[in-house]
Amino acid sequence: MADKISPKNGPYVLEAKPGRYSWCSCGHSENQPFCDNTHREKSNLKSVKVEIGETKMVAWCGCKETKTPPYCDGSHKFIKPGEE
Repeated sequence: MADKISPKNGPYVLEAKPGRYSWCSCGHSENQPFCDNTHREKSNLKSVKVEIGETKMVAWCGCKETKTPPYCDGSHKFIKPGEE
């Protein structure tokens, strides 16, 4: 199985409407930052599910290194070139 990848060295800042979201933790989804179940074939990682209660802007982690999944915590600032 492939390791996780960092598809973006920064957050995906998107408006999120109330509902349930599945954030891609492996980086292989074609529907970033959301899961499309690609992890089932390429990774042992699972999506992170989150419930959004009100419409708001969300900074979804794009580098997949956050310590506060699924949200960006600035970890992308510490990824060295070639590690992404």
